[in-house]
Amino acid sequence: MPDDIEKPAASAALDAAIQRNAEVVKRGRKRRWFLERLGLTLPVTQQDVRQAFFEKAKEVHPDHGGNSKDFMALQEAFDEALNFAQRNGKRLPWIGLQMPLYIAQREILRLVELWGGRVEVQQMDWLEETIGQDFTAIADRLVEIDLSGCQVGDAELLALAEQAEGLKFLEVLRLAHTRVGDAGVLKVTATSNLRYLDLRGTAVSGTLRKQLARLPQMNRVEGAGGWFDWLPWR
Repeated sequence: MPDDIEKPAASAALDAAIQRNAEVVKRGRKRRWFLERLGLTLPVTQQDVRQAFFEKAKEVHPDHGGNSKDFMALQEAFDEALNFAQRNGKRLPWIGLQMPLYIAQREILRLVELWGGRVEVQQMDWLEETIGQDFTAIADRLVEIDLSGCQVGDAELLALAEQAEGLKFLEVLRLAHTRVGDAGVLKVTATSNLRYLDLRGTAVSGTLRKQLARLPQMNRVEGAGGWFDWLPWR
């Protein structure tokens, strides 16, 4: 992503909040020993904790050949895990809400790779402490698509636009020297919040280029400055 693109206030505030949360997690990171003792991994529900406790209790209860010390340790882990699950239980529905975004982004990544392009994904590693390592990928944000020089046109952009949910965080779209035109570019820009768009060497009309350059959130449209930007070697 170009370094000289100034972030909108809302985006900058969000990034600052993410960074603060990341620092909090790093400072307060601790081993969830009670989950390990019960054989659980994030995310967990209270029902998961109870079920795991009953299963482990069969192994360590004094009536089943175990000893009181191990059983007391298991009971302590159960209490800690139950409290933890209760505190964090409200975050589990959030995982479900993120799934449409995740599915749409995965389809976009598949298409871009198929066409020979590349993407940039912003990862939310700080969420690992809450939802677990296996689930952090569902919070990833697709922020850049680079199809420069690829054999793509309006049909491919329309296919991307069908995954509108996956484009909601897209900030940078590079289409230099592709076969795209007005129809495809219009559709994609209508379903995303682009801040940087590269249209050099494309068939997009000058009128549309100038209109896109005037969008409130747009910082730069490469190829909107004049006829020199359209030259094939640019």
